Amino acid sequence: MLISALVLMPAVQAVAANTVVVGNSTGQRPVAQGATKASVDMTPCRFSMTLAQDQWLQFNAPDLIFIASLQLPDSTSAPHLWQAPTSSGYEWNFEKSGNLTQPWFGIMCESVGSFSSLTTQPPADDTIELQLLREANDRKCPASLTENGWRPTPLAGDPQTYAFESLEGAKSSGFIIGYHTPHQPQFSRIAFCLTQGEQVLIGAAESGSATPLAISAAGFEQIKTAVRSIAFE
Repeated sequence: MLISALVLMPAVQAVAANTVVVGNSTGQRPVAQGATKASVDMTPCRFSMTLAQDQWLQFNAPDLIFIASLQLPDSTSAPHLWQAPTSSGYEWNFEKSGNLTQPWFGIMCESVGSFSSLTTQPPADDTIELQLLREANDRKCPASLTENGWRPTPLAGDPQTYAFESLEGAKSSGFIIGYHTPHQPQFSRIAFCLTQGEQVLIGAAESGSATPLAISAAGFEQIKTAVRSIAFE
């Protein structure tokens, strides 16, 4: 048993040495390139994520972009966060206008109190601004955790237009939805939400033009693999 432990020790140390801390604080990096393990600081959300070869993370404060690419796109063609002021704060989504077949997504951090449908517990009455924020977030995370696991809410839309999958891990719980037209293998929009305690990660990918995304089934699997690797810290 002692010999086995000594044999395994270098591998454990190699994994730790290969971890890149992503964030905007001193000693953290704004970009991580796979293959590596990334530890992400999106205060108050902190999590780790595994990147395969030719996968990237870019932290833009307050958002994080994942993209599968031989090289990181320049700012004119990269996915980005779009925001517009509203009465409850900001409406936002992640957009990409070029190379619409490329697997990618953006992530934002939220607290569980900013949702009304993620759990079976009814939200406490609060201000109209918070109610509007919850309504907006419920549309971004159109599923609820029930006694039978994660189930889509009516906000998810017609079940024939999306593929839904629960994501259960040791350090996260949630779901992912890939939207597509009926009998069409390409995905035009991606949405996922992961939660642990008070932390919620909202993930999304949409087109920024009149032409929808066209992510292949293999690309969607690549996205799901990346999302499944997320573990809250």
